[in-house]
Amino acid sequence: MDLATKEFYDDFWPRFVPIYDETKKYMLETLTERQIGRALDAGCGHGICSVILSEMAEQVVSVDVSSDSLATARQQAQRFGRDNIEFHHQDLQELDTGLGPFDLVWCWGVAMMAPDPMKVMRNLMAVTKPGGTVYLGLYLKTWLSPVHEGVRHFCRAYMDTPARRKLVGGFFTGLTKVACALKGQEINRRADNVSIQAQVEDWYYPPYKTFYSIEEIVALFERNGFKAECIQDRLGRMKSATIFVIRATKNG
Repeated sequence: MDLATKEFYDDFWPRFVPIYDETKKYMLETLTERQIGRALDAGCGHGICSVILSEMAEQVVSVDVSSDSLATARQQAQRFGRDNIEFHHQDLQELDTGLGPFDLVWCWGVAMMAPDPMKVMRNLMAVTKPGGTVYLGLYLKTWLSPVHEGVRHFCRAYMDTPARRKLVGGFFTGLTKVACALKGQEINRRADNVSIQAQVEDWYYPPYKTFYSIEEIVALFERNGFKAECIQDRLGRMKSATIFVIRATKNG
């Protein structure tokens, strides 16, 4: 089991649960399906996405490597009165394929945080039923990705205490305010997130992170019997620090 990622998200998601209404708005804009049989929330974290999926699906299976995140996700399921979600403490790199097959797999901003993202993606493809669909959000590779990685390694090595994380968050919040002021914009915080501090920690402190091009992920799915397309590009606050989303349907 990936203990480093488990430790990071044991701390992170219980503190930074996204906003339900904004998360639902985003998911409804992203998903074309409205009635789903079985859905997998692959790397459920805080559990809000699981709750929203459960409103459209007959059954949701939610998997995460972080036990504290799963506890938070269970709290969200109870809070919203959703009883058609089952939770499993598993590493997606070692996903029990017996949990499948699934009509829909949702893996948003998770696979690239594993030590072996390709293994995660192969497992997601394996549990998708013929005709089923995978929604996969990954970090986009840009010419500035090595710079972001250098900052992440520095933060983890020298600024990895609660006080120092707040200092880093304050620094990047200040930079964001200056950049937005120069553009004549209000401060640019993602609508579903609770704070820029959460975004900074999630960007610069995870133990692993891998960046991909859209073309290589589309090709990966197509080699494995899927029809794939990029449905959303550059969702982040900065063009160099952003997520793209692939929708891939398994050939019948």
